[in-house]
Amino acid sequence: MESSTRGRRRRAGTRRKTGKLQNFPLCFTCKARHTRCDEKKPVCSNCERLNLQCRASEFITRSAWCEPNVEPQVSTDVDIPAQPIEPPESTWDLFDTSLPDSTGASSVGYTVCPSPPKIMVPMHPKVPINLDSEMVQLLTAYQRGVATWMDIFDHSCTYERTISQRALDSELLLRCICAFSAKQLSLLPNGEVWTPVAARYYVQALGLFINEVDPSAPPEEALTAIMMLGSYEMIAAQGYEHRHHFLGAGMVIKTRGINASSTGMDRASFWIYIRHEIDVALTNESTLSISPRDWNVDWTKTDVQEDEIANRLMWFVGRAVDLIYGEDPQSSVRQSLLDDVQKWKDALPVSFRGVRYGNSTEEGFTRTYFAIPAAATAALWYHCLMILLYAEPLPRELLDKEMEEVQANAYEIGNIVLSDVSKSVRSFSALPLYFAGKHIQGIARKAQIWSFLNDFQTQLGFQSRSKVKKLQQLAYGP
Repeated sequence: MESSTRGRRRRAGTRRKTGKLQNFPLCFTCKARHTRCDEKKPVCSNCERLNLQCRASEFITRSAWCEPNVEPQVSTDVDIPAQPIEPPESTWDLFDTSLPDSTGASSVGYTVCPSPPKIMVPMHPKVPINLDSEMVQLLTAYQRGVATWMDIFDHSCTYERTISQRALDSELLLRCICAFSAKQLSLLPNGEVWTPVAARYYVQALGLFINEVDPSAPPEEALTAIMMLGSYEMIAAQGYEHRHHFLGAGMVIKTRGINASSTGMDRASFWIYIRHEIDVALTNESTLSISPRDWNVDWTKTDVQEDEIANRLMWFVGRAVDLIYGEDPQSSVRQSLLDDVQKWKDALPVSFRGVRYGNSTEEGFTRTYFAIPAAATAALWYHCLMILLYAEPLPRELLDKEMEEVQANAYEIGNIVLSDVSKSVRSFSALPLYFAGKHIQGIARKAQIWSFLNDFQTQLGFQSRSKVKKLQQLAYGP
C-alpha cells in the first residue's frame, strides 16, 4: 500500500500565463483553494462538484500593476476595469504601493512595482449581519478552540470575547472567523467536509478586505483580520500566501503605529503577530522584520499577571533570534542575554512552577502539571530559548556543561508535552518540540519527540509532519 501511494504522482497540467480561457478569468474560488480550474462556464467543474459559488475574478493584484508597457483599459462610462483581472493573493497586495528607493528594491526584499493606476472598485453596501446555523457552528468552534489558543498570553481574552462580539457588527471579522475556524476543522481527521466551506469564507473575507480597507488609514479591525487570514494559511503550512499576509500585517502595524504599549484589539494582535514572526524567523533561520528594540515594551511594572510575564519571555526569544541569526553573534552579548533570562526566571511567581506526577517513560520523560496554561506555554518557550542560546546555530561546539543544559531543557519540553495539558498549550509546542528533537541525544528519545509532533497534527489540525521529516533527515541523513 505504501509503495503504491508513493508511486502516485500529481497529474501535470498546462499552466496558463494569463489565467484566461476563451476570454474568461480564472475562477476566484479555485484560486483561493489552490486547485486547478478548468474554467468551464457558467460554473467550473470543481465548484459544480462541491456545490460552491463560482465567481469570476474582479479585484486588482500586483501582477496586473506590474505588466510592462501595458496601459490599463478603463471604461469611459463607469470607473471600473473594462476587462476582468486576477484577484489578489493576499492582504499584502493592498499595501504594496510604495515607490522603489534608489536601488529599485523595497525595504522588505521584494521588487517594488510602480504605484497602481487609480481604478475604483465598486463597494458592497453595508447590510445588517445575518447569521445562519453554519456560521453559528463555526463561531462556537472558534470561541472554544482557536480563539483560546490565540489568547494564551492575553488574560483579557480579546480574541475569544471582544472579537467574537465585534464580528456581529463586522462582516469582515465574521468571514475571517468562519474561514479560520473551518480551515482548522478541515485539517482534523475526517474533516474534509470543511475544506470547501473554509475556501468559500476565505474568498469572501479577502474580497471584503480588499474592498473595504483603506491602505492609507486602515481601521482598527484590519490587523486582526490579517492575523486570522494569515493563521488560515499558516496552520496548513501554505508558505507563499502566509508570508504575504505577514507582510501586510507589518504594514498595518507601521501605518497605525501599533506596538506593545497599544491597547485592546491592537495590543492583542500585535503580540500574536510577534509570535508569528518568531515562528517564521526560526523556521527560516533569519532575523525578525521588527526588531525587539522597536516593540516599545514597558517592563517597569512590578505587579503583573502571568500573560505579561510570558510576553516578556517572548521579548527575550525575539532578542535571541536576532542574536543567533544575525551577523557575527558575540559570545558576550549571548551571555548578557542569558543573565537577563536568569533574572526573569528568578522573579517568577509560584504559579509558574511545574509539579511532576506519575511514572517516567522508558525514555525518561515525566509528566509535569501546571495550574495555568500560560505558565505551561511559557515554560515550553523558556526551555526552547535555553536550547537556542546554548546550541544554535549549528555547527556549534558545546562544553560539557552546555551539553548538559541542552539535554535538560530538551527533556523538560518532552515532559510538558507528554502531560495532560490543554490544546491551547499544545498549539504552541511545535517549535519547542522541533528544537528538542533536534538536540536531544538517543534515537529512542528522538522517536518519542517525533511521535509528539505527529500527535500535534492529528489532534490540532496544524501541519507538523514536515518538521518530523526534517528531524528524521537530521538523525538518519537524507
